[in-house]
Amino acid sequence: MSDAPDFLTVHYSKPKGESIVYSAVLAAGALIVFGMVRAPIFSSVGALLAVGVALYHWPYVARDRRALVVSPAGVTLDRLGLLPWNAISDVEIVDRYVRMIRNAELRISLRRPLNTAVDNAASVGIVRRYMYRCWKSIGPQEIAVRLSTLDAKPEIIEAAVRQHIHRSI
Repeated sequence: MSDAPDFLTVHYSKPKGESIVYSAVLAAGALIVFGMVRAPIFSSVGALLAVGVALYHWPYVARDRRALVVSPAGVTLDRLGLLPWNAISDVEIVDRYVRMIRNAELRISLRRPLNTAVDNAASVGIVRRYMYRCWKSIGPQEIAVRLSTLDAKPEIIEAAVRQHIHRSI
């Protein structure tokens, strides 16, 4: 049939986020060590902002943080849950280029509203709720998954998803 995998696990791309996370932690430490003597309020606020930036981008460096999983049960998205194949009507890749850099998105069209389409909804803590996630809802029945922040090629992800969509129809 096709050479698309039945199971596909995709993680956040570490090289894209490591510099942001580690630079923010380093900046927070420098502000605390060197700034507390001269301007304690400004350095404290700056350090808190830097720590906030590091926490927001933490999924890039977290171990075993699966951003997207394609399986025979459906598509599982980090901090959303499982979208079963009977809830997905179609997918397409939308490309946007910024200065010749490809920013691909996987648009997932749903057969029903997002709140009723998700099985096994993920329970998310207060801190994780405000961290970076690779997907966003762009309509009541459509999700956009930012593939440029993941460690797999967009075409491989689309092929794995399309393989299962055609089986479930």
